[in-house]
Amino acid sequence: MCIRDRLFGVGFVTWLQYESLYVIGSLCLWCCLAWVATIVMFWYVTLQNIRHGFIPVPDRLKRGLLEFHWVVPVLWIGVIGMLILTKWWWFWTGGTA
Repeated sequence: MCIRDRLFGVGFVTWLQYESLYVIGSLCLWCCLAWVATIVMFWYVTLQNIRHGFIPVPDRLKRGLLEFHWVVPVLWIGVIGMLILTKWWWFWTGGTA
């Protein structure tokens, strides 16, 4: 699978997140699980390609990414969590929409 396919997949998931949050206005547990799985798979496959030299990056960046491999997916999923939290803040606090 080439990087173009993985980029399409993660881009499609991002579009689905936008549609779910701001157009449909509803969340599906299975959809959210697919978002997380796609993001984590995208990141670790990309990291594996960097590790084996298929994606060339400077050595210092490579060492940093391999040492702190968990940072990117945690931040990415954390941003999505914050978007969900702010979208439905009224629900979490017991207010009205």
